[in-house]
Amino acid sequence: MLDMGIIKVEINLPELGDAFRSLSQNQRRLFDLVTTEIKTATSNAFTQLMNAEMTIFLGKSDQNGNKRNGYYTKNYSVKGLGGFSVRVPIDRHRKFESAIIPKHETMDPRLKEDIAVLHLAGLSTRTMAMISKRMLGIEVSKQTVSNSLDSIQKRAVEWLKRPINDQYWALYIDGTNFKIQRRGSTEAEPSLVVLGVDSKNTKSILAIEPGTKDNADAWRAVFDDLIKRGLDPDKVQVGIMDGLPGLENAFKERFRNAVTARCWVHAKRNSMSKTPARLRDAYELLLNRVMYATSEQAAKTSFLELKKAMNTDAERAVHCIEKDLNSLLVHYRFDKSLWRALKTTNPIERINREFKQRSKTMSTMSESTLEVLLAFTALRLEMGWKRIPIDAIQLANLELSSTRINNIEQTMKSLIH
Repeated sequence: MLDMGIIKVEINLPELGDAFRSLSQNQRRLFDLVTTEIKTATSNAFTQLMNAEMTIFLGKSDQNGNKRNGYYTKNYSVKGLGGFSVRVPIDRHRKFESAIIPKHETMDPRLKEDIAVLHLAGLSTRTMAMISKRMLGIEVSKQTVSNSLDSIQKRAVEWLKRPINDQYWALYIDGTNFKIQRRGSTEAEPSLVVLGVDSKNTKSILAIEPGTKDNADAWRAVFDDLIKRGLDPDKVQVGIMDGLPGLENAFKERFRNAVTARCWVHAKRNSMSKTPARLRDAYELLLNRVMYATSEQAAKTSFLELKKAMNTDAERAVHCIEKDLNSLLVHYRFDKSLWRALKTTNPIERINREFKQRSKTMSTMSESTLEVLLAFTALRLEMGWKRIPIDAIQLANLELSSTRINNIEQTMKSLIH
């Protein structure tokens, strides 16, 4: 007899011998047998616990005259074990409700969390319903999969609003649109995103807030919330951003010790779009010399060469760079190992790509589901970012080893516990 706390499993030696002989012929049959025995023992243990619950309940002063009145059978599922039946005691007045297995629950809360995480990791509701029997030991409906997100919604929202205990010296700032499916149509959900770089030069997602990127007041509200949550505005040295209207002024109002750096990717894209088709190859070659110059002075010299070579043939394109040139060269004020990372808001684009990958399996999405999915996406990314700082060598390694961020087990632990 094996004593496992409240569960005791009795093993008959002749039966054990038969089981060992069976093992040599059919390993799966043995495991099915063991699983069945453990399920039976677990079912009996739950029944005994609820009987003890009923005894305590009937002993209360307000239950005088109330008595047991039989049982009803209920199916329940436990993580790692699958489904089994339990006998739930009933009282004469129908007042008893078990805290061990609540009346309307059919599965271990840990199973709900696992289903939610698998769903967010990319498995559709249809796929989850198909594989749940083999993977989890139970069959779940598509509705159960969708409802499972409720089990982690609160903690996901709390994570997005968590206190900022670390201090950040650089902020990546950009607005983006997350495309989501609603009632058969695709809608753009505008969001304001802020990433921080800490003293160890690792990135962290500090804010993903609904709002229009062209609204300066919306950005002020985001910055104020970051400061309220613990971000020290005096420690912020630089903000990397696109040239969104009003954003630079809103940033400087809140972070007075910081400089603003323009995103080279956005600047180049805008500039190239204003370049005549016949000059684009030559223009891009000269612009790249500015973008990848070895020093701030070399960049300024290369820009003058670009301006001279284009003369009046690409004035609009040249002006697009010239008006923001000082902000585009801000990265030269920092250590050379950080130049590459400080020249672009691409990390925010990475969030958008990850979000699209996660959301494409969902046919519809509510606002609450969007919030949970954004939190999950952010956590997945942070698992990789926390191991790899933003210096140039490590950033290159990150691009070569993007699968490092796909550790769903670590993400699940961060979200659930």
